[in-house]
Amino acid sequence: CRSKEMIGGGKMVLTILGRKTNEPYSKESSYMYHLLATVLNNMVTEGLIDEEKLNKFNLPFYAPSPIELGFLIENEGSFSLDQIHVSEVSWQPESNYNTSNNSNNGAPY
Repeated sequence: CRSKEMIGGGKMVLTILGRKTNEPYSKESSYMYHLLATVLNNMVTEGLIDEEKLNKFNLPFYAPSPIELGFLIENEGSFSLDQIHVSEVSWQPESNYNTSNNSNNGAPY
């Protein structure tokens, strides 16, 4: 457990890919997979990877919401949570859109 590596009163910053809403099937949490699927299918078409290997490929991933993340951290009990900061980055090509805010959309953290 990482808590054993911490000095009492120490701080830790984690950056993870998540979603800003509690909706588990939101477009924002699946866009990365759409991009990856497009690239992998193009690689099959170009003969760079075998279709059979693509069909066996599995990438388990879950993007938690701020509320879910806070609940998991507090419930596990090794750490206390001071704040959760949500940053939004656009997945659109050639976009310079990047916003950051301290609003947690009503989340308790």
